[in-house]
Amino acid sequence: MKFEKIDMPVNKNLYNKLNNMCIFNNLKLEFKNGIIFKIDDTNVNFIEPHRFIIEINDIALVLLCYDNLNLYLYDKDIVVNVPLLKELINKIRSKKARARRCGNGLVN
Repeated sequence: MKFEKIDMPVNKNLYNKLNNMCIFNNLKLEFKNGIIFKIDDTNVNFIEPHRFIIEINDIALVLLCYDNLNLYLYDKDIVVNVPLLKELINKIRSKKARARRCGNGLVN
């Protein structure tokens, strides 16, 4: 059985939006390109999605992109758009800041 490995094309607009958002919020963005595995002489394909990994303090938020249009958390059931992602990042940051203040005895 032979298979062909093809790099998925990247939606530059989506990548630029995420990259700019990370730069603006002082976050680290790591991108891993998706791959399509085609099995020769069949109609079977396996898609490994693009992965956008955003580091917020010590938490890694992994977003998957199968179709160059939508971002997903964990699986294809949770769709994430850019405004929702910003809200999620702010909530994670505020929880971490609150935990730090509580640990230092500043907040009860």
